[in-house]
Amino acid sequence: MTAGKLMKIGDVARKLGVAVSTVRKYEAAGVVLPVRTIGKHRLFSEDDLFWLGCVRDMITHKGMTLEAIKRMVALMPCWEMRKCPTEERAKCPAYTEDAQPCWLLTGTRFDCNTTDCRTCVVYKSVTHCENLKVLLTEIVYSKG
Repeated sequence: MTAGKLMKIGDVARKLGVAVSTVRKYEAAGVVLPVRTIGKHRLFSEDDLFWLGCVRDMITHKGMTLEAIKRMVALMPCWEMRKCPTEERAKCPAYTEDAQPCWLLTGTRFDCNTTDCRTCVVYKSVTHCENLKVLLTEIVYSKG
């Protein structure tokens, strides 16, 4: 996550040109993880804003659905990116299923239980559009 000022949800919505409810919908789908204050207010980083702009572009210009983006992100090989041992992979739903991004499976993997998903190498890599394209290309070619 880029260090710097965090923005309120209204500011993010305004910068994206969408309703606040749209930003909440993206969060509910699990494609973004805002910081939550003690009072449960959502705060977003510049990286979050950039990523949400990419999500918005995929929806409005590429014709993708939010569910399709979520499934695409779920294909990221977090077990490789985090260098998980083979025996741990066999028990990990992020490895055995591909319905949700790994950060929506918190508490199910031993080594992720204490990890803040916002700081995880997987979340940080996926939430940069250029990294997502590279990672997806590698997945396609490695399975071909």
